[in-house]
Amino acid sequence: MAMLDPHTPHQLVRDIQSLLTQNLNTLVGWIKAHVGYRGNDKADTLAKKASTKGVVVKTLKPRCELKQHLQELFLKRWKNLWDNGNTGRSVHKVLKTVHLKPVFW
Repeated sequence: MAMLDPHTPHQLVRDIQSLLTQNLNTLVGWIKAHVGYRGNDKADTLAKKASTKGVVVKTLKPRCELKQHLQELFLKRWKNLWDNGNTGRSVHKVLKTVHLKPVFW
């Protein structure tokens, strides 16, 4: 199997090996096809489309990344409203910045 060969001549396989060693939370394994695994049919369709048409297909990010991205966006918006808003100015004098954790004062 090319993925297990550290001296493979294939650049694509070496790139995949490099990505897998950088992302230790990624597990690659074999699963049986066409038995209802969520996402497997979609991945198969996208792979066939990319290999036959050479089309780059964008996929959705994992839920944890989307959650983190949304949290960052909401925090930025909250900070902007806190810094530039008209309400809560007496509290703003005491708590100058927005925090996700409770601040005991």
